Amino acid sequence: MAPKKSFPIFMLKACNRTRILVGCTGGRNGPNTQNVQVLDAVLMSSELDLLDIRLNELEGVVDQFFIIESNATFTGLPKETYYDNNKEMFKDFESKILYKFLPGQLATRDHDAWVVEASTRTEMTSFLRGYTKTLPSDTTFIVIMSDLDEIPSAHTINLLRNCDFGQSIHLQLRNYLYSFEWLLGINSWRASVNLWNIGTGYGHVKRSDKALADSGWHCSYCFRTIPEFVTKMQGFSHSDRIGGKMDLLKPESIQQKICNGDDIFGMLPEAYSYLDLFYQMNLRPEKSMVGLPKYLLLNAERFKFLLPGGCQRDEDPVS
Repeated sequence: MAPKKSFPIFMLKACNRTRILVGCTGGRNGPNTQNVQVLDAVLMSSELDLLDIRLNELEGVVDQFFIIESNATFTGLPKETYYDNNKEMFKDFESKILYKFLPGQLATRDHDAWVVEASTRTEMTSFLRGYTKTLPSDTTFIVIMSDLDEIPSAHTINLLRNCDFGQSIHLQLRNYLYSFEWLLGINSWRASVNLWNIGTGYGHVKRSDKALADSGWHCSYCFRTIPEFVTKMQGFSHSDRIGGKMDLLKPESIQQKICNGDDIFGMLPEAYSYLDLFYQMNLRPEKSMVGLPKYLLLNAERFKFLLPGGCQRDEDPVS
């Protein structure tokens, strides 16, 4: 069930300063007002392009990035360690990135992808706790808890760094499928920003009835290559959606669905109202690129597969 209260966000720019106003209870106060650290923590699968966009969007407002990566999917299939094998791509951010490799659990008869996912999130909790213990006890830690493809905007995080939002607030994100051409709605809400306390754990669950409207982008299945789609379909906790229908994994089937905006598993869209269901079953391609991440637009040729009109995907794996 989505959060019940959605707060609007307004951004006013004047005199080279940005003022951001929102329905929160006021600014941070107390002895540690200036001693705030924002931490961004993600579990890495294969999304190198989205990680690049995320780091460039948030670098100016995040103090430390945490990345956990494994050599196996949640379902127990072997996978490449994409970040570790391509970390030269992110050398401009290396001073802010803390990376942890987590040996994968290969599939066995009683393998449970949900258990593996939960244990991986527990590892992130330990990773964050270890870091927070190294800093002064009066430090206020604000932790972004989201999947890698759920990217908050920089002005959202700058706002929450300075705003007393309570213990937790969810981020209501523009929800896209395959690229920024197919907008599902502004209905993605599981990403959250949280004050980090002794008992806080890292998770991807409902934590509050408050959400900040239009606070970023969620780009599901936004991959550069067809093999990445196959890995995702087989490797995440909902892989049972394939249901033995191996034709779903054929490159030509995947490519057609990307260009048509159809569900990759051939299922009805996930929707919480008939209105949303009707809308998502009749998607129309977006033509506008207004309001997308700045780094994406500045590198439009490189990221053309993420922009309107660029639906064709490479069939070769990421090199």
